[in-house]
Amino acid sequence: MKKILKITGIVVGILIVVLLLAPFIFKGTIEDILKKNINKNLNAQVAWEELDLSLFRSFPQAAVVIKNFSVVNNEPFAGDTLASGERLKIDMGITQLFKSSNDAIKVDALQLDNALIHIRVDSIGRANYDVAIKKEAPLANDSATTEEKGFVFDLQHYEINDSRINYLDDVSETYLMLSEVNHEGNGDFSLDVSTLETTTNALVSLKIDDITYLNSNAVALDANFELDLKNQKYTFLENEATINQLPLTFDGFVQVNEDSNEIDLRFK
Repeated sequence: MKKILKITGIVVGILIVVLLLAPFIFKGTIEDILKKNINKNLNAQVAWEELDLSLFRSFPQAAVVIKNFSVVNNEPFAGDTLASGERLKIDMGITQLFKSSNDAIKVDALQLDNALIHIRVDSIGRANYDVAIKKEAPLANDSATTEEKGFVFDLQHYEINDSRINYLDDVSETYLMLSEVNHEGNGDFSLDVSTLETTTNALVSLKIDDITYLNSNAVALDANFELDLKNQKYTFLENEATINQLPLTFDGFVQVNEDSNEIDLRFK
């Protein structure tokens, strides 16, 4: 019995030491993967003050925390801040830390705190969020067998806390500003078709043309969506919204096409 307890104690001690040392061992690897994929895939200036890795904070998940980050546009919106935030937390399985740089690292959850997301569409239809670098399709006879895949977002949970979101569209003259945004969603983004359960609270201002429809009005929304990620179709299922205590329910869908969007929404 004493021998079993001794062995158990040694194993537990080794695990604790590994958990303590792992952040120092893997922090550089995670940060390198982030920087490589940002530089390779985004036409924007991305920076952060600090990156931490912890195995205790979300055990048995590993938690990557990025503090005081910013995403600043290049041309044609040079100098505009697309996104910034105080804290971005990424949760992943501990086993993901042991993958090679050529393997995709799967992310299970995201948490964004005290952020500003500023989406802008100019008068000729250019969008500041269109920062992905366009890539040519690989040739059929391409002999390359390895490629750095970076991060894959097979999310089960995400949340946005105490944040602001601006949407300014000069083409349709639609201006939507959300403040004090608290939003969370639970689903399985690894499936082609799944259900996303969401809860949202925010102060909303909405202006279309010269008409102001909402001015810092309190909005709450509990909604379930069917996500058809393969066909990019998003359908309202069960939902209930309140705008200044006025109850509303929504039906319909949003379909994202290559050259246009289809929106069929009804409310009562």
